[in-house]
Amino acid sequence: MPGYVRIAPEQLRTGQKALLLFIHDGGLCAGVLKHGPDGDLQRLVPENPAPSDLILGICAMMADMPADADLFVVLESQAYWPESFPLLRGA
Repeated sequence: MPGYVRIAPEQLRTGQKALLLFIHDGGLCAGVLKHGPDGDLQRLVPENPAPSDLILGICAMMADMPADADLFVVLESQAYWPESFPLLRGA
């Protein structure tokens, strides 16, 4: 069963993406962390991040994934996985 798996940024392999959770102006926000073909980690976040975009960000990531794949999650400093969300497994 697919799920949500917390990983460290360096665990992303080339071409992989992870949901990136971070704090902006005191609120939990979402973006994407992508391991580019050149080996660079790309932090892709909205121009004006807002907590109201969190669920949309998760849905957008899941829409681009196979139905049986795990969604990788990277938590930046002070970011957290809400208790009301499904279980977040460790890698």
